[in-house]
Amino acid sequence: MPVRFLSVAERTHRSQFPEDISESDLIQYFTLTPEDLKQVNRKRQPDNQLGFALQLCGLRYMGFCPDDLQQTPTEIVVFVSHQLEIEAEVLSTYGQRSQTRSKHFQQVQKHLGFRTPDPIDLKRLSKWLVNRALEHDKPSLLFQLAAEKLFKDKLVRPGVTVLERMVGTVRNRAMKETHKRLKPLLTLPVRRFLNQLLEHESQIHAVRFSWLRRPAISNSPKAILTAIDKIRFLRDNQVHLWDVSMLNPNRLKFLARLAKKSSVQGLKRMPAGKRYPLLVAFAQQLLIEATDEAADLFIQCLSDTHARARNDLKAFRQKEAVAINEKVRLLKQVGGVVLDPQVDDPKVRSDIFEQITPEELEAAITDCNRLVRPTQDESYDYFAARYSYIRRFAPEFLETFSFRSNRENDPLLEAIAVLEKLNTTGKRHVPQSAPMAFVSAPWKSYIRDEEGKIQRRYYEMCVLWELRNALRSGNLWMEGSRRYADPESYLIPKEQWPSMRTEFCQMMSLPEQGKRQLKDLNQQLDAEMTKFMETLKDNPNVRLEDDRVVLSPLEAQEQSKRQKKLKALVNQCLPKIDLTDLLIEVDLLTGFSDHLVHAGGHQTRSRETKRYLYAALLSQACNLGPQAMARGADLSYERLLWHNNWFLDESTLTKATTELVNYHHKLPLAKSWGGGTLSSSDGQRFPVTVKNTQSVALPKYFGYGKGVTFYTWLSDQFSQYGTKVIPSTRRDAPYVFDGIKDNETELKILEHTTDTAGFTEVVFAFFNLCGLQFSPRIRDLGKQRLYRFKTKPDTLIKPLFERRIKSKRIVDPWDEMLRVAASLQHGYVTSSLLMSKLSSFPEPNRLLQAFQEYGRLVKTIYILRYYNSLDHRRRVKRQLNKGEAVQGLRRFLVVARQGELRQRYQEGLENQASCLTLVTNAVVIWNTVYLQAALDYIEKQGYEVTEEDRARFSPARYGHINPHGKIIFDIEKTQALKGLRPLGGIKKAKHG
Repeated sequence: MPVRFLSVAERTHRSQFPEDISESDLIQYFTLTPEDLKQVNRKRQPDNQLGFALQLCGLRYMGFCPDDLQQTPTEIVVFVSHQLEIEAEVLSTYGQRSQTRSKHFQQVQKHLGFRTPDPIDLKRLSKWLVNRALEHDKPSLLFQLAAEKLFKDKLVRPGVTVLERMVGTVRNRAMKETHKRLKPLLTLPVRRFLNQLLEHESQIHAVRFSWLRRPAISNSPKAILTAIDKIRFLRDNQVHLWDVSMLNPNRLKFLARLAKKSSVQGLKRMPAGKRYPLLVAFAQQLLIEATDEAADLFIQCLSDTHARARNDLKAFRQKEAVAINEKVRLLKQVGGVVLDPQVDDPKVRSDIFEQITPEELEAAITDCNRLVRPTQDESYDYFAARYSYIRRFAPEFLETFSFRSNRENDPLLEAIAVLEKLNTTGKRHVPQSAPMAFVSAPWKSYIRDEEGKIQRRYYEMCVLWELRNALRSGNLWMEGSRRYADPESYLIPKEQWPSMRTEFCQMMSLPEQGKRQLKDLNQQLDAEMTKFMETLKDNPNVRLEDDRVVLSPLEAQEQSKRQKKLKALVNQCLPKIDLTDLLIEVDLLTGFSDHLVHAGGHQTRSRETKRYLYAALLSQACNLGPQAMARGADLSYERLLWHNNWFLDESTLTKATTELVNYHHKLPLAKSWGGGTLSSSDGQRFPVTVKNTQSVALPKYFGYGKGVTFYTWLSDQFSQYGTKVIPSTRRDAPYVFDGIKDNETELKILEHTTDTAGFTEVVFAFFNLCGLQFSPRIRDLGKQRLYRFKTKPDTLIKPLFERRIKSKRIVDPWDEMLRVAASLQHGYVTSSLLMSKLSSFPEPNRLLQAFQEYGRLVKTIYILRYYNSLDHRRRVKRQLNKGEAVQGLRRFLVVARQGELRQRYQEGLENQASCLTLVTNAVVIWNTVYLQAALDYIEKQGYEVTEEDRARFSPARYGHINPHGKIIFDIEKTQALKGLRPLGGIKKAKHG
């Protein structure tokens, strides 16, 4: 029998009018037309008129009408009753005879053109829904799609339970259909291969399936070779030749994710009709992921090796500092004699040798040969000293992958081919005809020896280093990769773009011609320049000093005695609470845990499910780990791990967080802090004490260790609506746009701010072309270059605008810029990926320069506005301060293990970051609710509470929260113990 997937709360929610309805929906769907009123006025009694009207509006709005109209929100009842000029209270007597209500609903259906679906309609819907299930397997989404399909076809939506059962049945049928479509692929050799994945192999001392799904935890040659072994194993079994085009990519990803989470024994127990599709998707997706992983490891390994080389050079310079100083003193002596005009030319040598013996000078010159470094010193000799280390994996890496370029006769591709030939033939010397056009200047001083011959060690290291750079930028791409694919594949296809251009430009209010856009921006620039002149004359806090703009620091707004007293009263009112209780209370308010569903779609829950979900969330958010949480909460460690694995992932945690943000957005006090249209983003660094491919060394923050950054997006209402894990050594700027485009909450973000690390001119361009305002707080703002068009500015500010915008750079590639912006807007590519690849598109310099030039213009207009508006500067500072406050709350929550993370895999880090964001939002909600209650209570006691007072409070507080749990001293139980506690049993080691 199909399982139910909706909770009781969700079933109730989907069977009634929404509790909150927007004003636009109220007007659109609940305004009675003249035709509606004719039907309503045929009813004699006021209660029948109102009940009939509500059924009519409900069917028009939702495609069904709730069984109990008495539960209709007051806002709706009042709005409809006012139109009928009757009292809203008459509704209480409506529908006492069920026949009356049924008869009215039939009349409503006829009036609106709806009808009740018959068995044939439901059968057609089920068939249609199977195809949707092959695209999106999430039950709640399928339920919504089914409801929308019924509404579109003018069919009354049946009861929630009917649709719920249909969705459950459809998902099972979708799995059978998946197996059916894959049958041509499931030949005897393929089935034998899939079955062998689940068997133990002595060659690798593990089950092949477990070996394949285990990601790397370091950037070592061994890890790279393991990734290559996985790829070769899958290729040897023809996985790269499998045709899985009959399945939707989303379906493949879902099945692969399901397989990854399953145990080997669980997969063995599955019927073949389910097991084979999961394993096919797993193998096919893993081939792509292993390719990406190998490239990631290759890039990072070379980066780490180069970093060690630079450290070696630094150590060399420190070690030889004394010797270098001696040579400088010697040069000073020799130079003093040579340059002394009183010393005749014939006497120069003899005078030098009077101070320095020939033996001393010869020894010094010999030592100089050892100390001298190339003019462009990039430590490449120390880098090449690790040639044997890199050679452990380099030949296999080059042999395994096929590299491609969008450039004809790419010299780097030719150089890779030369190395592959050398590796294959076993020859040691690089031919003199080997391509050199790709070699950068710092490498040239190393590659050729004194006789002009190419040195294999340096040439090969140079090729690998440039390959690393080319893969990162996208100048070269790899076949079979998703992250290192052809950069052109990230954009809207050129053949589709003409049909999408006009719609995108209308949506973003952009002209299709670049000249017109520059004309509009020129007008904005002129207006801001004029206003800037007035600002310099009237505002002493903005002034010119040495042809630079100087801004006075913003003064903190002092609190009055009344506000300080109000703050103290609120602190007295707020109850103290354990974090565990807080999480439960917030779930009762919001129902966020309903979104933490089983990855396989099974929603049957036991009494203990929520307990384990709360424990799993806090074990990650507070950095306790499942073992410590299970022991401290007296829970089963195995069950806790199972819930963590199957219920907490990117999809479910994102949905739960969205529920929290949406709930908080509607709270009255949250509106005092902002409208949900302004946001900010910032990174928070955490040390990682185990091997992890994402963790990097950053001595300023991690000392001798490594760490990662949790990058988060925060609304002006203090809610965090996005989270991403990024390497700590990378700038924030490429990631700033990602969270805004991934935002699934009800927040309508229109403006975003960051600190200096989140700003580049390209980011300014992206925001502007996608209809958003970028408002960073830039350090040393006076040093920023400002740009103008042909118009010459006033003499006073002329030194600030020495540079002109090169309009042609923007106008010529304008259409291509629009296509890139549309690709961002429509989700074809993320900003972080696009920014790293932008320089690699056809005619790379042309497109990159266009975005930079456009960004300079937008940045100049923004900086002038920033100077001109004190209110804007305060808004930006206030928002960034909110971010710092919430970061403090997050640090408080990560209470265990001194804040040191111990996740070995990227997925574990991402889940932990998402759990921390979810729990942070839960604390913000609880604080907001209780701050509102406290302020209302204080106001009732006769104290004044203004809107300004409410805006000054922050929900990012934690002094009243106990994150540690409770420690119980059970003296009687412990005293009752006789002798020693029983020892734990010893598990027998498994052999083979």
